[in-house]
Amino acid sequence: MNTYSHSIHNLIPGDDQQRVKALERYQIFNELPEPVFDRICELACTMFQLPIAHISFLDATTELVKSSVGLGNEVISVPRTTSLCAIAVLNNSLTVIPDATKDDRIVGHPYVYGEFGLRFYAGAPIRSRDGHMVGTMCLLDRKVRTLSERETEILIQLAGVVSEQLELRLQNLENELEQKAANSKLFESEQRLVSTLDTMADGVCIVDAAGNTTYINHMAQRIFGVDLESMRQRKYNDEKWLNVHLDGRIMQEEEHPLYIMLKSAIPLYDQEIGISRPGEEILYISVNLAPLFNEQHELSGGVCTFTDVTARRKLMKEKDEFISIASHELKTPITSLKGSLQLMDRIKSDLSSPVFPKLIDQANKSMDKLNELVVNLLHANNIAAGELKLVKTTFTIDEVIDQCCDQVRLSGVYQILITGDRNLQLHADEHRIEQVVVNLVDNAIKYAPESKVVEINITRCDDMVRISVTDQGVGVASEKIPHLFDRYYRAGYKGLHYSGLGLGLYISAGIIRKHGGEIGVESTKGQGATFWFTIPLDL
Repeated sequence: MNTYSHSIHNLIPGDDQQRVKALERYQIFNELPEPVFDRICELACTMFQLPIAHISFLDATTELVKSSVGLGNEVISVPRTTSLCAIAVLNNSLTVIPDATKDDRIVGHPYVYGEFGLRFYAGAPIRSRDGHMVGTMCLLDRKVRTLSERETEILIQLAGVVSEQLELRLQNLENELEQKAANSKLFESEQRLVSTLDTMADGVCIVDAAGNTTYINHMAQRIFGVDLESMRQRKYNDEKWLNVHLDGRIMQEEEHPLYIMLKSAIPLYDQEIGISRPGEEILYISVNLAPLFNEQHELSGGVCTFTDVTARRKLMKEKDEFISIASHELKTPITSLKGSLQLMDRIKSDLSSPVFPKLIDQANKSMDKLNELVVNLLHANNIAAGELKLVKTTFTIDEVIDQCCDQVRLSGVYQILITGDRNLQLHADEHRIEQVVVNLVDNAIKYAPESKVVEINITRCDDMVRISVTDQGVGVASEKIPHLFDRYYRAGYKGLHYSGLGLGLYISAGIIRKHGGEIGVESTKGQGATFWFTIPLDL
């Protein structure tokens, strides 16, 4: 029995390493089907009236029959040592074997002398773009035959078509790699942009040409209280979110800054609007808007940056109210003082008049009131600027409490009940602590006039002292408690507002915090209120 005697080493051309590297670029060496190659093989069988045609590629060790007709539908791989294509690759040109039994190169080949019974073989080179022969377009028959000159040209042309398909494949692969690289760069760029936008203190919103939200940054999500997916389901004219003018009028769609920007394609700046959301207070935002355009210079959407100005507007409103209140509060003692001075001027020739002492007393009271108002304004500004100064001394709490309550006791209307450790010593600013206690006692009397007993309790808690002032009045409404220590906040009693600048508790809180302590209130509606503060003993 004949045996195939050629080894692989006899079938390796000198440029084989470069050839294999060229083949690897095409990423063709896999078991995935190639429908285009299948159609070329079918066409070859029809044109040459042969039963078998296949397209093969040869790497360093293996021949891969990538597509075939007459050999089954599966991708076939055979060792390079038994590959007829290896002979064609070695020749580096068209190889035609009319009768395999008479070719010394394949004596004993299993395809020839085995059950397959191969007789005719023709292999045209499939070349890479740089000229390396990476595979073959093959024709096989179990009968002896030859190729005419025209048939030879056609086979070479078919191999050229396969080469062109390989180049298209390579181009697609390169395009895919370029696209992946571009997508990767785009993704990285988008991530950098998103990261940058998410660190911004302003809200950022991007919309398409129809006004649909496509992106909002973290700050925008915080301001609106919704996530990106929820915002994508909303438009600027969402019925659930009512847009309003600053004066409270409902904003029509054509009045909305985003609508105007999308219609005009012109940037808009510093547009303030209100957004009324169900169950929440009106949100006020200041918006800047700019159009976005595509490559054809057509409007594709817009970008909005905005700031939550709700707190700012609230503060401005409070300041306006404060200025009005301060004007009124200052005007009262000034008017009284002016009246007293005018009367004194009229009777200045009669200094013995019994009215004179009363007018002087009234003028002094007006001056004291003016001084108190001005001092409170200065204290509030110092606290806001972080410039409050403390002059600490060591004193007994009982001394401060007694001084604070003397005026109340003299009135004979209210009873001051002092409990706890009255002999505790503090190292603090005595004048400031007295100011705080006086404010808390005055508030207990002012805002709970029906409570005739005010209790002051002094308790030591480790290295802190806790002083509380409790009245038996109507208490403080829960919705007011978070604002009691805010600047300019003025609470009322039974719908009434009392005189004052709304700075007392704000100043008290600033003094206590400057000492390193805390201040707060505990109250149940209808059961009185307890205002308390703690400061370190610092002994």
